[in-house]
Amino acid sequence: MREVLITTILAIAAAGPAAANDTGVIHGRTVDLYQEESMPGEGLDAFVVRVAPRAIEASKTARAAVCGQIEGSGPFVVRVKTDGYMGACDLPKTQQPYVLVNGTAVDARENHFSQENWKRPGYLITPWSVKYQDGISKRPRTLL
Repeated sequence: MREVLITTILAIAAAGPAAANDTGVIHGRTVDLYQEESMPGEGLDAFVVRVAPRAIEASKTARAAVCGQIEGSGPFVVRVKTDGYMGACDLPKTQQPYVLVNGTAVDARENHFSQENWKRPGYLITPWSVKYQDGISKRPRTLL
């Protein structure tokens, strides 16, 4: 009987962090969350602004940053994923534009591109704004 109780307690303890997170996100393990596609004739900026609210909610739900590489030249597709970390989300090392979402940011000081992400074109979505930077000038353009 004691062995069963100890086994049960260990199982609950092991499942605790995963059970506390509805998306099954575990730090360091990539989880594909969902996919977004642009509407016919929708430009890239408009597409990212339109999908931003859902991406913010996905980040809040996962309690982590979420991201995705934008594929295509119209229509556009982005597969949103997370690695389970609050401050980072691993993106492929290409020149395709990306979307990085920090819905867990609690301070406007987190509303900027990292040094690593300045090296390529991409979008940053936070609770305060949607920004684009071209990967060259280090001067982001605020879309929303």
